[in-house]
Amino acid sequence: MKRSRISLICFVCLLCLPSSLWAETTSRFLDAARDPLVIDGALGAETTVAQARITGVTIPHHILAADLMARGLRAASGGQYDHIILIGPDHFRSLTAPFGVLTTQIDTLKGPLPQNPTAIDRLNRSPLFEDVKDAPREHGIHAITPFLKALFPDTPVTMLTTATHSRQHEWDHAVDRLMQIATKRTLIVQSTDYSHFLPRHLTIQRDIETLGVIASNDPDLVPTLTQPAHLDSKASQYIQMRLQQRLHGATPVIVAHRDAHDYIPEGNPNGPTTSYIVTLYTTDPAKASHLIWPDQTRMVFGGDVFLDRGWRSALADDKLTPVLKDLTNRVGSGPFVINLEGVLLDERPAGTNPVQHFMSAPLAAPVLQRMGVTAANLANNHSHDLGTLGFAETQKSLAAAGIQSLTHGKVTELGGFALLPLTFRMGYFTDHPVIRDLAQLDLACGAQTTLPLIVLPHWGADYTNTAADFERDAFEKLAACGVAAVIGAHTHNPSPAVSVHGAGRLQAVFSMGNLLFDQTGDDVSGALVELRRFQKGTLALRLIPVPNYFETLK
Repeated sequence: MKRSRISLICFVCLLCLPSSLWAETTSRFLDAARDPLVIDGALGAETTVAQARITGVTIPHHILAADLMARGLRAASGGQYDHIILIGPDHFRSLTAPFGVLTTQIDTLKGPLPQNPTAIDRLNRSPLFEDVKDAPREHGIHAITPFLKALFPDTPVTMLTTATHSRQHEWDHAVDRLMQIATKRTLIVQSTDYSHFLPRHLTIQRDIETLGVIASNDPDLVPTLTQPAHLDSKASQYIQMRLQQRLHGATPVIVAHRDAHDYIPEGNPNGPTTSYIVTLYTTDPAKASHLIWPDQTRMVFGGDVFLDRGWRSALADDKLTPVLKDLTNRVGSGPFVINLEGVLLDERPAGTNPVQHFMSAPLAAPVLQRMGVTAANLANNHSHDLGTLGFAETQKSLAAAGIQSLTHGKVTELGGFALLPLTFRMGYFTDHPVIRDLAQLDLACGAQTTLPLIVLPHWGADYTNTAADFERDAFEKLAACGVAAVIGAHTHNPSPAVSVHGAGRLQAVFSMGNLLFDQTGDDVSGALVELRRFQKGTLALRLIPVPNYFETLK
């Protein structure tokens, strides 16, 4: 491995060079990409193949991060593809047109890469594209091709470069053109490095903003990013995201975030660096729950749970096995936090009515255990339905089941995160702490923790799935307080996507909707929220839709 190590150290030295000198050092810059020890070592170290259908991959092209390149492509290697489209930047600004297409066959260390002549010809007919032959200096292409040849040896590849000067309307035209050559069996590979040559603290901030854009799955946010402070090719990012929406209906799973300092720790830890993000796009978000690596931690949140009333007969007769099997498969590994909407007691108190959310502890607690619940959020409008005594007894019942209680206004550190539950909704039967105005959110600003702070609000109008003005203002204030993410509940209707706030600093899901609740209809459903934290302290949210499990009982 000595030869590989030397190649990588030389590569890091090159990262410090101004762009005007890159052309003089291109052959050395690509040496590591032609080194079988580097390529084979990375492929041997990354062995996880996704069970989910992968339709797109975003990987670095700095061969320093060869393991991350292998991670993304290895994960996709279980799929059956008839075509790969590889999209990368034009590092040397050689393009006059918005895009370039490689027409000359590439010979990798694993052998010649097959091409798609029909696709190349159709692209070359458009004035948007120019012929760049084999783009010999372009490491954004040539660093990726040996991995493609190794993992997809017979799949033809169409390779594109994107000009820094290209604009959004041209990106849209390129998407239209690519839709003509792509099929449902086309894998889109985006070759992108992220924040470039910034001090460590600025690198983290720019990456937080970029991670939010990727997690939102909204390509229209890509133009708000900058080159190269956020990434080296906005065009590549936009085209990937737009194609995933139009061609596949796929959603992102961010599975890595590192920077160059993570590979060469003896360097200046605060000096300029380049960052790397790996994203998989999938049409099977539930199956992607099982994609997890040692360099990240994962927590899952579920919406409203009320295990009585309409659910009672199913609990008593133990009809929940199919439901719980499907749910735990979607949840996957890591701590699991739910919003428990009610009071958990051994017996129903006399005089209660159906609006008061009583749950039988002997029936409901075993179900929560079988669900794998780690913690239950009690900061909601039903946890005090039987007064302070009922609230206290609920916490005792949960503790007896090995489940931690999360309460309004109290920070709980769990699974590498600091969780702060807040209820904005007053209960029907007894007074309890509640957020009534934005000034009360100062308690989030004063939270004492070194972990990423996650606020769990219980808020919003019933059966809505988007934030109103008050909630949007709350997002902005929480972002200004340094809150990393907001994951909401209460409305019984899940948000369709992750949103970003505070100039990209805050990722949010307004509402998770229901998880196990006795409601039916078109305006009630649910979603899990996956929260991944990477070793840099950054994070990414992801929605995992769940069916209306109550309707599946009928």
